[in-house]
Amino acid sequence: MGEQKKKGYPLGFYISCIAYSFERFAFYGSKPLLVLFLIRAVTEGGLGMNAADAAILAANMTAFTYIAPVLGGYICDNWLGGRYAVSLGMLLMGVGYLAGWQAHSVAMVHVMIIVVSIGTGLFKGNLAAIIGRLFDDKSKLDSAFSVQYSFVNVGAFFGSMLTATLYVTVFRRGDVLGFRQCFLLCAILMFIGAIIFTLSYGTLQNQGIKPFKYLTDVNGNVIGIQEKEGRKAASAPLTKKEKKGVIAILFVTIMTVFFWLAYYQQDIALTIYMDKYVNMKLFGVTLTPPLITTTIPGFLCIFLSLGAAKIWAALAKRPQGDMTMFQKLTMAFAILGLDYLLLAVMEVTRGVGAPETSQVTVLWLLAFTNILTMAELCFSPLGNSFISKFAPKKYLSLLMGVWPFATFISSKMNGYVQGYVEKLGIFSIFITFMVISFIFAVLLFVLSKPLGKLTEDEVSNERGAERT
Repeated sequence: MGEQKKKGYPLGFYISCIAYSFERFAFYGSKPLLVLFLIRAVTEGGLGMNAADAAILAANMTAFTYIAPVLGGYICDNWLGGRYAVSLGMLLMGVGYLAGWQAHSVAMVHVMIIVVSIGTGLFKGNLAAIIGRLFDDKSKLDSAFSVQYSFVNVGAFFGSMLTATLYVTVFRRGDVLGFRQCFLLCAILMFIGAIIFTLSYGTLQNQGIKPFKYLTDVNGNVIGIQEKEGRKAASAPLTKKEKKGVIAILFVTIMTVFFWLAYYQQDIALTIYMDKYVNMKLFGVTLTPPLITTTIPGFLCIFLSLGAAKIWAALAKRPQGDMTMFQKLTMAFAILGLDYLLLAVMEVTRGVGAPETSQVTVLWLLAFTNILTMAELCFSPLGNSFISKFAPKKYLSLLMGVWPFATFISSKMNGYVQGYVEKLGIFSIFITFMVISFIFAVLLFVLSKPLGKLTEDEVSNERGAERT
């Protein structure tokens, strides 16, 4: 039996991965459409909101789904079994998307976002916790979560691709676009996913029955309870090395807020821009904004991430070791700055501030998303690993929560950018993000050595262990 477990992953692992695929299909099937649904005229199947207000509301879809898992994790840690939370979360998300299907007012969109966010909070981190407990051989976790990430990307890719096509084709009725039908499709899939997961409880090896404060073995037997830090440890002052780790994490977090703010412009500001000022026809095929902002980058991410992993692995074999987090951040911001320079040039070729009759080819936006994906791969996969390495033990949970909180702040701020676009023009926004990105890149390049010293003790220890 032990030999069998070493050869492959438990069936419950694949059931959990499938649940992730359903959830990501629904989320990325609906999120890229939301701002378009809000700004399109009622006669076109939308709600006819002005762009600035629509941007603020649409941004909440991302923002709240990043912050809600903090509450969901607390509930499961103390009161609710993980498997029940996942099932309930999927059902709630389905109900939320049903609200989107019936959204003929802004109030119903608020209901959709709130209910989906609560469901996501119960689902997201708790399913990952169940997966972690399915393995007695913890050395398999890295590879297992890599497989799980593939299921996530597959769900996101097909969700965004199908809805981005269906709302302007199959679900369209004359001038009325099929936004609501897409939300209904997402709801149905969440209900199906919830049924599959719930009927498959037997594959979970009795994991997730009790709150996560209880420690269990691979068969779900309770073997103890999570111990909290003792008073002495909790009150003990941080060492010099621990203080350096906290400073490094907080610095990276500040960088994170701006990076994701720049990244999320494709979700709202650039989506609205494409809807007005971009000729979306390419080789006789009419593309939609969600295809550009979500589907194609998701497809690229699946393959480019493999290449990035090989590059990082090759760099790590150098005598001086892998690049530091700060060096990778420098690359990410340099690429980001070049990407926004591209957008600025695009707007100049269109004519800065020109009316909707003056449009640019969609090839500009395709180039932008391709480059943005490269910046993402230099940055996105590193956060949790960086924090887990350098956070003081007694503040690990707190600092792990800083990363999604930074994303929450970025998402909320993103909603207000469109207001500045309306006042200052999109060209000013492109220039602002370009300049700040280059400033951060230069700053990180100049400070890379002193910043690297904040973590050099831990890095040196890791390299020594690897040599041993």
